[in-house]
Amino acid sequence: MYGKIVDILCSIKEDQPELRQNLSLDTDLNNDIGLDSLQMIQFMLKVEDQLNVVIDYDQFDYEHLQSIDSFITFLKSCQSQEQPLYEDVKQ
Repeated sequence: MYGKIVDILCSIKEDQPELRQNLSLDTDLNNDIGLDSLQMIQFMLKVEDQLNVVIDYDQFDYEHLQSIDSFITFLKSCQSQEQPLYEDVKQ
């Protein structure tokens, strides 16, 4: 999962080719990478799409961005997109 997140970050910050070498599990997603609000939205959407998770924004907090490791821990608690969002809805 770490590698995918690094790939996503590097694709969003493609103007910073040195970024990949500077990333680690301790990298602060807000302060170390410098994502603006639009880039943060792009990041979250790409994470959901490429990692097949649904981010629970009711549970999401600023502290989950304090490191890539804490973000990965949060993602592991999120629901997979392969599971139905509403189990009582039958098709």
